[in-house]
Amino acid sequence: MKKIITLAAYLIVTFSSCKKAEVVPNSNCVLSASNILGTYKITSILYKSDPQTPEIDYFMYYDECEKDNLLILNSNNTYVISEGATACSPTTSESGNWNLNQSTITINSELGTVTDFSCSGMKIKKVYGAEVTTIILAKQ
Repeated sequence: MKKIITLAAYLIVTFSSCKKAEVVPNSNCVLSASNILGTYKITSILYKSDPQTPEIDYFMYYDECEKDNLLILNSNNTYVISEGATACSPTTSESGNWNLNQSTITINSELGTVTDFSCSGMKIKKVYGAEVTTIILAKQ
């Protein structure tokens, strides 16, 4: 029993003194107009009507054919929302202009704030008075 306690104490001291590898953020993943370009798929749309109400995921109410639609941000500041693999009937497509100014993204005159950005996706927060909508996008 004494050997087990001694071994456990040795392992605790040994492993607790190990230094964890430092995570260095990828400098290519900073929010910029060139890094935001690409194709995205909505994975969640969170909505709060006011600070006191619980957040609701409105994405679950979308039709299956809408859930795989793609948002494509082009380098000429145009965007296209296109049908994914499952097309709705009738098919829908939307296009227009987008712009990024620091963390503020404008898509067809609608303003949002990019609150989280990485190489794998982003979150866009839109505020209308007390209402808050957060759109979570995964880069494809």
